[in-house]
Amino acid sequence: MILRNWDSEIARKEMTRLTHPGVLGFYTYFEATVLFAFPPGQQEPINVFSLLVAEERLPAASEEPHYLNPERIVLRSLRDWTFGIQRYVKPIADLMPAFDVLCESKTWRASGHPLQTAELVSIPTQFVRSDDFGSVPLNRVLKNNFWNGSHVFEWADPNKAALQPLFDEPPRLQELSEAVRAFAPIGLASLSDRLGNIALQLPITVLIAKFSELRVSGDFTLSTAWHPRATVRPLRAFCAMEYDKAIPAFNSISVEGPKTLLPMHDGQGLHRGVLWDDENRILLAATGDMSFINQVVINMLVLDPEPRVFTLPDGKGGEKTVRLGLTPKPIKSSVGEPKSNPAGSWTQRRMYREETDRLLAERRFVQYKPVSGGQLHDKALDDVRYLINRHGEEGVWLWDPYLSAEDVISTLFYCRFSGSELRALTAGNSPPAEGRPTRKRQPRSKRLRERFARPEISSPASAKFAAEQRATLTAIKSNLHGLNLAYRMRTGAAGWGFHDRFLIFPGADSAALAWSLGTSINSLGRQHHILQKVDDGQRIKDAFAELWDALGQPEHLIWKTP
Repeated sequence: MILRNWDSEIARKEMTRLTHPGVLGFYTYFEATVLFAFPPGQQEPINVFSLLVAEERLPAASEEPHYLNPERIVLRSLRDWTFGIQRYVKPIADLMPAFDVLCESKTWRASGHPLQTAELVSIPTQFVRSDDFGSVPLNRVLKNNFWNGSHVFEWADPNKAALQPLFDEPPRLQELSEAVRAFAPIGLASLSDRLGNIALQLPITVLIAKFSELRVSGDFTLSTAWHPRATVRPLRAFCAMEYDKAIPAFNSISVEGPKTLLPMHDGQGLHRGVLWDDENRILLAATGDMSFINQVVINMLVLDPEPRVFTLPDGKGGEKTVRLGLTPKPIKSSVGEPKSNPAGSWTQRRMYREETDRLLAERRFVQYKPVSGGQLHDKALDDVRYLINRHGEEGVWLWDPYLSAEDVISTLFYCRFSGSELRALTAGNSPPAEGRPTRKRQPRSKRLRERFARPEISSPASAKFAAEQRATLTAIKSNLHGLNLAYRMRTGAAGWGFHDRFLIFPGADSAALAWSLGTSINSLGRQHHILQKVDDGQRIKDAFAELWDALGQPEHLIWKTP
């Protein structure tokens, strides 16, 4: 049966089908873990996130609703709200009637007490594999998804209006997630898209399946062990290898015993295995991309008994002796043989070039190496404007201690999105003279610590600097049409000093993006630097927003329009 137009009625029929004994497991009860909230002035709780897990338990395993947190959870950043975590266990027969009530009344009543929800929308069921072959985001909120994986039904809140305060200030969600994890292993901070949802997890326990590789032949094997109460039925296993967007090996075979061989051609690439139940038209197991170790290289080091010795000033007028132990070049020893591929090195070099070209085209990684007699400043500015006009529909935030009005004009004024929220933050520092030695760049881990710390650093920004900036912005005689720009500076004891330079796209419905500029806007392309997309864009956004809010007094505002 192929289901194309998913709706609530189809979802309930599918839940009935998949919870039938022996299809995925032998479920007798379901455990509910409910995170709820009391907004200010509201007497009934609202759903923040609910997880229902179908389980096989002994008779009389029901548990009455009880709270996992002894006292209500109160957030420092959202003190007028309170939160709680409730857990209960009910017979599996109560599951479908609870969803019938949910669809009719927008209220979850499985505990016997009303839990208010939004108008939830059922989304098609998903198979969620275990983390054995790489992390799966949804496993951060699922329960013990260790073995074959689970099928998950979700009833999603598409608007999340009642929970908007948690989205307005992302640190609030982080604070809530940390408080919840003290009582239940639910990681909500990195899955904000699940807020307001109800998820039903159906773990696959009708059998255990494991894909592996025979070391001698390189063929794949599948091991299966059925539940003692299960009726063994025909299954089909698939295995495919992918490399360089091609499929060099594939096999499909009927599973007829506890051990199944899937012969595969030798070749480069990652494997993916799937176990399919043709009778019930359902996945019973699937892997992520797999690779197997064919060769182990061991580096053996023999310490040099004689150290390197030298003296340095001790800072007190004397000297200190440094003794540094040395190691020679390692002695390498290999166990096993790598897979042979006569053209492998050529293909890898070509794939590397293509990946480099792709990153360059998307401005994910651009290196600027000015040569004598030429400048790349205009080219670097064009790359920044390209990013602004590709990702800046919801907003563009520019963070640079040396930022000036000229820099703001040459970047943010070029944003083509009318009304996009533009923010510029400077420390009012004067850029170093060209050729002057610059401070050595600190390790990234240390810079992150300093960025989230709050040292009391005095700022050279002044009223004179602000006046000069306003004069520059006024002098361009712009009509400012569609420009929604705020320009602030860090001055006095408020906030904290900063050094790194970032271009941030806060987004609205998606995670924030951020690029490290590598140098200040006024120096783009004038000296060697790297424009690079960073992985932790949301954290960069949160750090900027925290500092921006700390600089909200009139003395921090340089210019604003409208």
